[in-house]
Amino acid sequence: MATTMVEPFAPWLRELNQILHNQGTVGAFIPPADLLIDDDGVTVSLDVPGLRAENLEIELENDTLTIRGERPFPYAQEDGGGPVRRIERGCRRFERTLRVPAGLNPESVQADLHDGVLTLRSPKPESLRPRRIEIRAETNGAHEGDGQQRQQEAATAS
Repeated sequence: MATTMVEPFAPWLRELNQILHNQGTVGAFIPPADLLIDDDGVTVSLDVPGLRAENLEIELENDTLTIRGERPFPYAQEDGGGPVRRIERGCRRFERTLRVPAGLNPESVQADLHDGVLTLRSPKPESLRPRRIEIRAETNGAHEGDGQQRQQEAATAS
């Protein structure tokens, strides 16, 4: 027996509803963000098309990274009158707050804006980087390292 998925509204009806609902209103601009954490550091990528560096503000406090900015309304009439009939691209002031590993140094954050993508990169401090722990193997009831230490002690006593 096949399962069929039925969309509750026809696509044209959903689009008509969006037109009527959004006509003359400007939605909020919420830029999508990617947060990548690896052994070396943290990378954040944020889509901010049409913005310049002077439109953005970045702040790192403890484990909170905040990115603020403003995407101005691109048309002359903000009330939706005149030639503007439908506005889907969000505008206005925005703020994105992301949790990052604690202990990142704000002085080490590098910020680049290229092709509408803001990229922030911060290396992890040494205290947060993973460390390999050596395992001492036992042979004949004694630790391997103990035999080497006994050999060194015998050599210095001679």
